[in-house]
Amino acid sequence: MTSDKQAPLDIAVGILVDDAGRVLIARRRAGTPGAGLWEFPGGKREGDEPMRDCLARELAEEIGVSDCRLDTPLIRFTHTKGERPVRLHVWRIDHWQGEPRGLEGQELAWAERDSLADYTLLPATDVILCALDLPSRYAITPALSAAEPHRWWARLERLLEQPHTRLLRLRDQGLDDAAYQALAAQVVEAAHQHDVAVLVDRSLSLCRAVGADGLHWPVARLLETGRPQLEPGGLLAVSAHTRSDLAAAAERGADFAVLSPVAATPTHPGAQALGWDGWVAARADHALPVYALGGLGEADLTTAHRHNAQGVAAIRAFWPGEH
Repeated sequence: MTSDKQAPLDIAVGILVDDAGRVLIARRRAGTPGAGLWEFPGGKREGDEPMRDCLARELAEEIGVSDCRLDTPLIRFTHTKGERPVRLHVWRIDHWQGEPRGLEGQELAWAERDSLADYTLLPATDVILCALDLPSRYAITPALSAAEPHRWWARLERLLEQPHTRLLRLRDQGLDDAAYQALAAQVVEAAHQHDVAVLVDRSLSLCRAVGADGLHWPVARLLETGRPQLEPGGLLAVSAHTRSDLAAAAERGADFAVLSPVAATPTHPGAQALGWDGWVAARADHALPVYALGGLGEADLTTAHRHNAQGVAAIRAFWPGEH
């Protein structure tokens, strides 16, 4: 039987993060699939046990920790890069009891996030790391007001000053490329002063010219051109509306996506809302983080996480003074 015909094996994964921001990784033992590679601790589900229970059991058995706080799942996705398809259920864990140790003879290491490139990790760990790095909120700018540009800039500054603002998309479809580039250069400069990453909508050359942190494209553009050669660490996001959009985005190497609209919005008044059931059906278990977009805001973060979203993307809800 070929791997794509097998039902995926459900595996719980825990990313333990210590007070210094290091993550715990374990080396696969000889005689196990992927021997010698490094992974985040966890293990496969037994019977019909809830995945939270599975992770708590595996972490107790493998590394001797207990009372893990499993408040918010990080990501769930399926991949076929190993010997058989697996569905990974991943949690970030910041609080636990006990000192981790290799109870099954496996080697453990506390690694700085930036040093993980020095380890040979299991396939698809890049998806987990992208979800770990991305924030829960993805802010999108409204169009610059020609009548009140100073008011727009004042609100942008207030947004950048908020501690939870870490990722921003500059969206202004009404500007030509020259005007957009001039605006983008100013926005990137202002955002970087607050350690906020900025994605731009246009070309790779424009992205490089203004020093942006990546691109946000329609999925059709990714299909047409393929993944651009971004600078190391650069992000590629795509806008998706269907399950097939997300499948294409994952296949073509997008780092994350926004899936919309969950609810009706003033920006797209004629678009058919997915609702959460439709959103979940389209999101499925594609191997990339996905933000929920459309009629959502701060109050929807918990619901979004519960539906396997990276978090919420929004224009009006995150724009100061607009709600």
